[in-house]
Amino acid sequence: MKFLVFLFLLITQIVAQTQTTPLSIGAGPYFQTQPYKGTDTKVVPSPVVFFDNNLFYVRWTRVGVYFLGDKKDDFSWAFSLSAEPQPLGYASKDSSALAGMSNKESSIQGGLGFDMKYKETFFNAVLFQDLLNNSNSYIARAELGQHIKLDNWDLYPSLMVSYHAAKFNDYYYGVSSNEATPQRAAYSPSSSVDLSFESYAKYEFSKEWSTLLNFRADYLGKSEQNSPIVSDKYMFSGLVSVMYKFYF
Repeated sequence: MKFLVFLFLLITQIVAQTQTTPLSIGAGPYFQTQPYKGTDTKVVPSPVVFFDNNLFYVRWTRVGVYFLGDKKDDFSWAFSLSAEPQPLGYASKDSSALAGMSNKESSIQGGLGFDMKYKETFFNAVLFQDLLNNSNSYIARAELGQHIKLDNWDLYPSLMVSYHAAKFNDYYYGVSSNEATPQRAAYSPSSSVDLSFESYAKYEFSKEWSTLLNFRADYLGKSEQNSPIVSDKYMFSGLVSVMYKFYF
């Protein structure tokens, strides 16, 4: 949440200085189910920012700076230095099944991003390291999607494949020997591949006002599912936001 607020303040300052491209700002409730045993769904307020001036971009939670690329009407590609929050984690007080476990913190991950767009088809990939050294590990992710225009609706369905390194999984899903109990065996997961479906849906009420809906479903990899502190092989998350677009 602190990262999102910082992001909101940063982008408004940059736009105030550049004033070269539209800025979409909004806010709304964000929810995320938790795969851990006995834990409740997280619901938090979330600022939402979309901005791209071909030098710097923000896409809700992901922020980046382009350093190489080419943009044409039908085809564009770009490499960037990028960062985004990693919203996993739990506290031992979150459920009785986690009692005695060390708290696992959410983090910020960053590294190299690649984006490509051909007409209405888009592709992006990232290789991210944990910037706060909580898991002290990395993930890789690739996403392929399509922009679909239906009257005032803009739909952006996509499929994602994510690779989580073993140390990443061990931090968020492992159980050390000191944390093991008769009901919770010690467990050190291996690396995994997660599959995800995500879609954005934007409805424009006017040139300035719109609503943004987001839904995402993640299917956890086998080594994550097999953790003794995990009870669900799926994670679901989403957002409902009202957006206002500024024109400079």
